[in-house]
Amino acid sequence: MTTARQARTIFRPLADRHGDFAYTGGRELWLAPIHHTVSRVFVDRSYERGVFRIGWSIVPTFVPVPSLSDIIGSCWRHLYPPHEGGSPYWHWSDPVTVEAAWSVIEAEALPLLRSIDTLERWAAFFREAFDIALTGFPGQRLILDIALGDLPAARSSLETLLPHFQGDAEGHTPFYRYMRSLIIPVAEPLLAGDRAALATILHGWEADNIRGTKIEPYWEPTPFPLEDASA
Repeated sequence: MTTARQARTIFRPLADRHGDFAYTGGRELWLAPIHHTVSRVFVDRSYERGVFRIGWSIVPTFVPVPSLSDIIGSCWRHLYPPHEGGSPYWHWSDPVTVEAAWSVIEAEALPLLRSIDTLERWAAFFREAFDIALTGFPGQRLILDIALGDLPAARSSLETLLPHFQGDAEGHTPFYRYMRSLIIPVAEPLLAGDRAALATILHGWEADNIRGTKIEPYWEPTPFPLEDASA
C-alpha cells in the first residue's frame, strides 16, 4: 500500500521545480492559486503492496460536497507509465518509477491543468471531454450554469428539478437530501433573477468547502462569471 512518504518522493521535487504547484503533504499536488476550480495530481493507494496509480482531477470549489477529494462530475484521468501496454499501474519496485512519473506528470498533467485557468475554460473542457457533464449530476449542472451566469439554462433545469424537491426532506434518502440542499436555496433568487443573492450563496458554499483545509492558503476568492455586469 502506497504511503504518503512514497508519494512525497514524486511530489516534493515537482513542487520545488514548479512554483505554481503546492505540495501540502500526503498524496496530492495542487495547482495554485485556487479560484473556482481546484486542480490536483494525485497518487491512488492500491491494496497490492508496491503498486499505485497516478492521476489528475479538476473539481469546482463552490458545489457543496463532503470533501474536495470527491470527484465532482468525474473530471479526472489516470496517467499511464511508459511502456506498460496500457496499464495504469505503477510499481515502486521499478528503479525508474519516480523519474518516469516526473516525466509523465510534467508532459501530460501540468500543462493541461495550467491551461484550464478559468471557470469558463473548465466548463467547456468538461462538457467537451466528459459525456457525464451533459447527462449526469443534474443538481451540480444547475449550480454550474448559475456560476457561469447562464440563468436561462439554470431556470430550465430548475423547472424540471424543483417539483421533486419542494417537499419535506425528512425520511428521504441522503442523496435526496443532498440534491434538495443544492436546489432549494437557489430556487427563489434564480427565478427572480437576483444575481447578487445567487453570488452570495455560491461564495458561501465555496468558503465552506475550502476554509480550514490544507489548501486554504492558496485560495484567492474572486467574482464568478455570474457577477459580470455585462452578462
